[in-house]
Amino acid sequence: MRKIIFLIIVLAVIGAGLLSVNYYNSNIEAVDTDSSDAVLVQIPSGSSPNAIGDILLDKGLIHDLNVFKIYLRLNDKGAAFKAGDYSMTKSMSLDEITALLDLGGNVKTTTNITIQEGLTLLEIADVIDSQFSIDKEVFLDLANDVSYFVADFTFLQDDNIVSLEGYLYPDTYNIYLNSTEENIIRRMLTGFEEIYTSVIEGNIPDGMDLNSVMTMASIVEGEALLDTERPVVASVFYNRIEENWKLESCATVQYALGERKSTLTYADLEVESDYNTYQHFGLPPGPINSPGAASISAAVKPDTTEYMFFLAIGDGSHYFTDNYDDFLKAKAKYINN
Repeated sequence: MRKIIFLIIVLAVIGAGLLSVNYYNSNIEAVDTDSSDAVLVQIPSGSSPNAIGDILLDKGLIHDLNVFKIYLRLNDKGAAFKAGDYSMTKSMSLDEITALLDLGGNVKTTTNITIQEGLTLLEIADVIDSQFSIDKEVFLDLANDVSYFVADFTFLQDDNIVSLEGYLYPDTYNIYLNSTEENIIRRMLTGFEEIYTSVIEGNIPDGMDLNSVMTMASIVEGEALLDTERPVVASVFYNRIEENWKLESCATVQYALGERKSTLTYADLEVESDYNTYQHFGLPPGPINSPGAASISAAVKPDTTEYMFFLAIGDGSHYFTDNYDDFLKAKAKYINN
């Protein structure tokens, strides 16, 4: 009875025949009973019932904001409305809309995507495309235009950084399904910025810059499987640089070839590329993949060793030595037998 009295009073106050019971009844029904097109509605956390009404009106899902407010009061609705993402249609009545708002979001607008350590830009583009159907050409064009992102990510100001190879940090990201290629790149650069601030900044070894650190980290990522061995592998490559030896990293040859091969041939080792460390001294021009935190930490703070050689022994670990004869014996033991 009190609700009926309230309705009569409200209708009278709103006045001059603007609203009537018939008007109210017709305006709690669907806006368009023939419509089946989905309308995405995003209700931010903390939205009041009135604010939700504004959103619904803006989306064309309700006829009249005053009717919506009256409906909520008469039906004790609104207190249980939940934030979230909803898929609604204009064929839904206020009964259906408010029932859905009580239940909570009914549409998934984000998804988790995992970028594994050690992937190249091309491989990252493939992984993202498999879930988002991105334009890979646009993604790669942006990833090769460092200047486009420098203003927002100052760590990219290193003049030797010529692409985002190595700087799209491997991690699991929760991404909006309608994200653009640029949105995704920026999200991954933010991921790298966090590891840069916590691990790299202020800890770059003397004589190196961010590009050389990340290049070393990517080589370590390509060579080592065990996190415990990454600082040791890094020490071998730093020792080779110190002795003016070629790095002779198989991972850099694979990058130069543009394919991952379980076994490299002698012909592969002769591929002409600045990234072929069997042919050129020192570090290659830039990273060869996106290294994870363990490899980055190893490049910043390698173990102190005298090792000059290491050999994969088939179980994910390596044999390390500073003696070439020992290396050959290990090779005969683990590889040739």
